[in-house]
Amino acid sequence: MADQRAALEEVVVTARKRAESALEVPESIATFSAGMIENANLRTLKDIGLMVPNLYMSTRLDGFPNVSMRGMGAFGNTQGVGFYLDDVQLFSDASSRFGDLERIEVLKGPQGVLYGGANIGGAIKFVSQRPDTEAVYGNAKLSAGEDSYYDIEGQVNIPLSDTWAMRLFGFGESYDGYLSNPNSVRTNGLQGNNNPDVGEMDRFGVRATFAGDITDKLSTFFTLRYNELDGPNNTWIRELDGDFEYGNTVDTSFNPRHDRTTFASSLELNYDMETVLATLITSHTDTDSDRQSDLDLDQEWVLDLLRPEDLQATTIEIRLSSTTESPVQWQVGAYSLDLERDLSSVLNIRGGFCFLDPGVCDPPPALDDGVVQVVAPFEVSLRKREQLAAFANVTYRLDRWEFDLGLRVDDWESKRKNMDTGLAGEESDTEVLGRGSVTWFSADQNSIVYGTITQGFEPGDLNLTNFTGENTLFGYDAENVTQYELGYKGQLMDGALSLTTAVFFIDYTDRQFELQATDPTGGFVEGIVNIGDSEQWGVEADLAMALAENWTGTLGFGYLNAEWNNGVISPVTGADLSGQEPPNSTEWSVTAALDYSRQLSNDMLLFGRLQVRYKGEAASNAQFFDAPGDAFTMWENPEFTVVDLNVGVAWQAWEFRLHLENVFDEDYYVDVQEFPNFAGAVLPGAPGSIVIGTLEQPRRAMVSVSYEF
Repeated sequence: MADQRAALEEVVVTARKRAESALEVPESIATFSAGMIENANLRTLKDIGLMVPNLYMSTRLDGFPNVSMRGMGAFGNTQGVGFYLDDVQLFSDASSRFGDLERIEVLKGPQGVLYGGANIGGAIKFVSQRPDTEAVYGNAKLSAGEDSYYDIEGQVNIPLSDTWAMRLFGFGESYDGYLSNPNSVRTNGLQGNNNPDVGEMDRFGVRATFAGDITDKLSTFFTLRYNELDGPNNTWIRELDGDFEYGNTVDTSFNPRHDRTTFASSLELNYDMETVLATLITSHTDTDSDRQSDLDLDQEWVLDLLRPEDLQATTIEIRLSSTTESPVQWQVGAYSLDLERDLSSVLNIRGGFCFLDPGVCDPPPALDDGVVQVVAPFEVSLRKREQLAAFANVTYRLDRWEFDLGLRVDDWESKRKNMDTGLAGEESDTEVLGRGSVTWFSADQNSIVYGTITQGFEPGDLNLTNFTGENTLFGYDAENVTQYELGYKGQLMDGALSLTTAVFFIDYTDRQFELQATDPTGGFVEGIVNIGDSEQWGVEADLAMALAENWTGTLGFGYLNAEWNNGVISPVTGADLSGQEPPNSTEWSVTAALDYSRQLSNDMLLFGRLQVRYKGEAASNAQFFDAPGDAFTMWENPEFTVVDLNVGVAWQAWEFRLHLENVFDEDYYVDVQEFPNFAGAVLPGAPGSIVIGTLEQPRRAMVSVSYEF
């Protein structure tokens, strides 16, 4: 039952790897409790991204995250923001659905000291409900909506003994989607018979958690999870003229798909030594992924890509933490990562290529233009990344002052071998990261003022290509960031008003970006390069207020000013980028919501939520490709505003909801970029590049019913 929707909640977080109020942590944190997750209908990464100022996030159309936090991190394979489930980092399925959650924590700014590499812009933590031994209870929920959306989920808590319990969570989701394949007639007069619902998606997942006492000092928390995804892959919308018409047709020769299965396990052991808690967390993840892409994004059979991949990751973290009430709180620890990715993708050149330009094929193609003419290795590689790190953090409280210092030494090594050419390479370095903060507490302990310095990095790696005459793969270096933040957090008006605000400055060096381009010979070049350095500063504020007995209002805004430093040059055109805004940075973002909750009787509650999310114009990768006379002038992803409405009633053990998503049917992209126009490669006068975007959810009505037991 959601019987406290109008109350301001004090959320306990583990941002510093110890339980404390979010209002006591000297850094910006956005938190979403279990009730807020339900009321705001937070189902995808895009939903979370729209709720947090200065966070630009969505699920890529190959199922991986696109995320930029305060302008840190980049879309593509350089996400720069870490994702965690119960303090275990997610490397392959961060976009999976995680239910039965106690809360979501969004930690803004570099988290290098306590969380390590791949957290340069921040961390997003999914914290699951822990099993308890009190009683058997649970919840079952059924949802249905437009475009044949159906979803069922449930969770149950089961005591196993006086000291042991388990929780089970599972879901199944099916959706036809809102994208359509019109199966247009091809140049040779033939027509495809693909399923018109090109965005059709099915996914399924289960998770089991166990917790209990092994001895009176040793306890454990163990997790097993499995999920499957059968969904679209890279079904981008083609924008041929840059005017952003937001069509919903994906006119491809076949419906590209992504099949992914993940099995993961984690083990947490805690040993209580009275004044010190020893913690061991280890995890293993195995993900098999098969991705198909119609690379030309056209009804013609020209180029398609098959990308089977196997990823395995093993992590171990050991830490010692103080547990006394002493003014000095400390923790020391060590971390290791062993990550392997086996990729064996091929590029198929189809008969349609020959049909459009008969001179390039001998013999001429058959009438069936879908016949594969050439199978070329595209990405066939073995990749391995290892990290070893040691970290320490100490906090000292002196009256109304708190001083926090942290240090991490992180040694990383990336290796890659191109199995097609036999070339290999290695990148490695040792990063020394620090953090420090000074916090002042008000006399009533309800407010803090703080100043924090934090550092982070994203490890380097290797591309599959090499320069002419070189016998090693082309590598790229780690990117590094230092952030300075001043902030205030407090509860005012006897707890009826909660306010957090921060101003920050970021020094960002050797920024990594993924680029796709055609080389002078007409070939395809894809890789990650270090573009250069940037600086950015910004302001954020979040306010929550109990407006009346039944009403609560929230408001948040973010402003970001980001610029390339002097001397930064486009690696594609050689143009000077000095002073321009780096890609995927949006200057203004605003969120607002109004919650209503009223007890109609002892066993009936009426509730509702109206929320508005605004993202301003966002810079794009067009700056890397813009040149006089090209197909597009400089362009940005346009601003957009999304409005949702959620109303419902809870009666005894039942709850009924109506959710209207994107009420005003706003057309918008979160993921948008300039991309080579492979469909036009053999057509005279065709533009050399196009704009591709991920069309986000149009207006949709959903209803749900749930039962608690």
